[in-house]
Amino acid sequence: MRKNKNGTPSYISYQDLDQVGEASLFYGFTPIKTPTIHHEDSSKAKRISSGEVVIDHDSHEIGASVRLDEKISLLGLYDKEKMYSLPQPLMFFHRKSTRHKNELHYGLDILGTPKPMAEAILIQASLSILHDIGEKNLHVDINSMGDKESIARFSKEITTYYKKHLADLPISCRPLIKKDVFSLLGCNHEKCKELAETCPKSINFLSEKSRIHFKELLEYLETLDIPYQINNTLVANRDYCSETVFEIRREDKDSHPIAIGIRYDTLAKKLGHKKEVTAVGVSLALSSRRVPQSKKIKKSSIEKITNPSIAFIQLGSEAKLLSLHVIETLKRNRIPVAQNMLKDKMAGQIGLIEKTQAPIVMIMGKKEAMENSVIIRVTETRSQESVLITDASARLKKYKA
Repeated sequence: MRKNKNGTPSYISYQDLDQVGEASLFYGFTPIKTPTIHHEDSSKAKRISSGEVVIDHDSHEIGASVRLDEKISLLGLYDKEKMYSLPQPLMFFHRKSTRHKNELHYGLDILGTPKPMAEAILIQASLSILHDIGEKNLHVDINSMGDKESIARFSKEITTYYKKHLADLPISCRPLIKKDVFSLLGCNHEKCKELAETCPKSINFLSEKSRIHFKELLEYLETLDIPYQINNTLVANRDYCSETVFEIRREDKDSHPIAIGIRYDTLAKKLGHKKEVTAVGVSLALSSRRVPQSKKIKKSSIEKITNPSIAFIQLGSEAKLLSLHVIETLKRNRIPVAQNMLKDKMAGQIGLIEKTQAPIVMIMGKKEAMENSVIIRVTETRSQESVLITDASARLKKYKA
């Protein structure tokens, strides 16, 4: 594995981070160089997918989109650098290339965990980034395609439905029944829109495992007071996508999605990897006017965020539900914390404290979650106190002063 001068892997780069990159650091993402898309990646994309290789859910040239060859390139880097030997999961942030002068594109991906908490982190981090650049009145459209078993049942049902309504479909759209029946749900033709409203819903065909996954994700969104609606016509390419699909949009119904997220757990095996790599990612398309590229984050600021003096551990499902709210509250007050919200076991949480040697530890258990509070503990003296989440930022600043 090639390494930078500071000993970090060569694919990691903190150079020229803007405010979007800074926000991702607060949530625990590691910035990496933009993955290079090779001709071979594009060829693999066409081989793997019989449907669209670009997911945008709209016929538009601007706004967010997810490219299959980008995911193939990222998984190729994961395999090449033997990232599977590192502690999982891994959380990456990177700039994406774009041909649009007025847009900046970014990607956030979490590899190595099937947990719905990963989707919740991506949604919350995306909304936080959008809030930072002045976006307001946003909402989340979300749906679940389920696992392989769920998708197979839904595909059979929806194909039967459209065959029964073949005469109602526009002539130009009829071939999609065989080529990529899911794409009919996102078709902008008026007749297709009408049929999509009454067609079978993917959430009605979820396996028990997928139903629990989606239910837990929605619980996170509700705990975080994130406005969302289940959009039954929102699906992704069944050749490599599964479980959750989501978009973040402005209130304007005619606006294009500024964020699109998918889970692509099955892709690695289809690329020939020995093991499945559970993965979920979101693509963001932001106005270049809102993210000044002349203003880069100082090295000293990056070091403070990536080497925090505070560790945050959460114990139990109730605390896990609230943990993202705590992270966002602290971020808005520019207080970075070492955390691993995707680790459930006590050993993983304690390991975080030992690794960081943080002088201050913030703890949330079931009792604290019920009281909307946290315990702040000073490692050296072992003294501790309980404070409300709303007061935690001010209290932590006093400890650090």
